[in-house]
Amino acid sequence: MSQPSKLQQFFRKFAGLFYKFDAAENRPQLTRAPVDKTLPAKIADPLPSKPAEAEIEDKPKVKIAKPRNKEEAEKLRQFPFPADKPSEKEHPADTDTSSTVKTDTEPAEKVVESLLKENVSEIVSKVPVDSAIAGVRENAISVGAQTALLADEAAKKGVKNKYAPIVSFRNVHKVFNPGTPNEFVALQNINFEIEDLPDVGEFIALVGPSGCGKSTVLNLIQGFQEVGGPTAGEVLVRNKPVTGPGRDRGMIFQKYSSFPHLTVLQNVMFGLQLNRESLGYSHAVMEKLARDMLAKVGMAGHEEKYPYQLSGGQQQRVAIARTLVLKPRIILMDEPFSALDEPTRIEMQQLITNLWNEVEATVFIVTHSIAEAVYLSDRIFMFKANPGRLVSQIPIYADDIGKHDGMSPMEVQESKKFNDFLKQITDEFIRIGGTA
Repeated sequence: MSQPSKLQQFFRKFAGLFYKFDAAENRPQLTRAPVDKTLPAKIADPLPSKPAEAEIEDKPKVKIAKPRNKEEAEKLRQFPFPADKPSEKEHPADTDTSSTVKTDTEPAEKVVESLLKENVSEIVSKVPVDSAIAGVRENAISVGAQTALLADEAAKKGVKNKYAPIVSFRNVHKVFNPGTPNEFVALQNINFEIEDLPDVGEFIALVGPSGCGKSTVLNLIQGFQEVGGPTAGEVLVRNKPVTGPGRDRGMIFQKYSSFPHLTVLQNVMFGLQLNRESLGYSHAVMEKLARDMLAKVGMAGHEEKYPYQLSGGQQQRVAIARTLVLKPRIILMDEPFSALDEPTRIEMQQLITNLWNEVEATVFIVTHSIAEAVYLSDRIFMFKANPGRLVSQIPIYADDIGKHDGMSPMEVQESKKFNDFLKQITDEFIRIGGTA
């Protein structure tokens, strides 16, 4: 039916003074828009195998292997400062080099060595003494704090890390309920920096007694509003202060966090739908991504079930899939396997290792299992309570624990090499005041 004319509308309005008509139907107005008759250069696939952001031509990339020992790690990272000199392409001969930093003429190792000899006393004096540890002041602070402070001093001389940091804590203090009888110092003077290693990602395990601030560290990285920011100091992600949660950070909790009224598939799609505008995905693409991720975590065939129909291990697999489907660059896990039985826990360790190698993200895991921390991590951060302090950083290399490709977690953790190393870590944990 055609739209009423202006004359008909006028008479209807006039007659409405004497008679009440039914509400007029709001019919859509038809408009004519100019038609573009040129054909597109490429017709989009209604269901591409990769998301829109991945449609760029894939370039073969050389993946950096994980270092198996300290020597390989030093070659890979040259941590904390690189020895490589800029190439001629970066600094052509005709470029003015009058303002070139010291590293162009002096190897970085010598700069660091001079810092250690000349400035370590001054640097260390900036960190409060841990009265619970006997010995000289240098032994009273964490290796992480020394490294971070040395990095600051070196940066003033023009020496920088080889890779940009992905997470930085700079003199972070966190006090809950300040100024009240319930005031609690959760974290005191936390300093560390995690480099964004290309195509690798680092796995950091946080261990320590209850109340030492491990979960608070994760919450500060995630930027939860109910926790708030640091009371003092800075928490940076990619050199930018954390102001709130972001899609680049994914969290996996101890408690199963699926929505009970949504199916498994709907739970995994939830984050994608929440970020639909920024991602630019269609519903079909989001469903495909969710199903693919469920298959990777071993949940294919369970898409239409509800959380109450799943076991604990299955629910945690759904939580992992929901987090990883967004491809976060930082994965935060707060005791994700503590509620699982031992065989299921071993399965999940294998699963998270496989997925981590695939997503190449930086991972932080809070765990009360030292064996789990030794097996999974590249570095262990040991914390001490009252107040929470980072008192030790321990690197873990595959050769140290007899971890080789093709070995299951059980095979590694039952070996003598692993248990000898585990004993050393456990002794250190007890020494700093933890309870094994």
